[in-house]
Amino acid sequence: MNMPTVLNRPPTPVELNELDVLADGSIALNQDRANVEFAFRACGLPFSAVTRLTDSGAVLQVAADVASDPYSVEGVQMRDAVHALIRSSQASPHCRLMVSKHKRIYCVGRTQLDDSWTPTVLLTAAAELILEAKPYLMVLRDIVPTWSKPAA
Repeated sequence: MNMPTVLNRPPTPVELNELDVLADGSIALNQDRANVEFAFRACGLPFSAVTRLTDSGAVLQVAADVASDPYSVEGVQMRDAVHALIRSSQASPHCRLMVSKHKRIYCVGRTQLDDSWTPTVLLTAAAELILEAKPYLMVLRDIVPTWSKPAA
């Protein structure tokens, strides 16, 4: 008698180890093994996004290089306005503007994810972060002349 054995079957693709089948039958990425990175454009800026597993659970982080921090020689009033806007953005709970040590202005955001996040949840969370920062980005775009504006 010829009985099928597991040894005769081809191995399953490694990628299947990155997926979980949820209780409702849908498929999601396995957060224990998968860090997801993606990029998107919003407000005329290229954003990068990455998920990370921390002690408090999974988080989504987004970031975009917005513009150079203006020098005083470019206009003291413009520089003061930009810095006032950056300070004002610090009140936002998840997404804000910051200046790096290399004098670049970044938009950075971070939010906690549920344990059962899906690609749809990731995109929704990224959109919520951008919506939180959008008022600051739109004002900054009008203040900083070196920020390339998207085509209308």
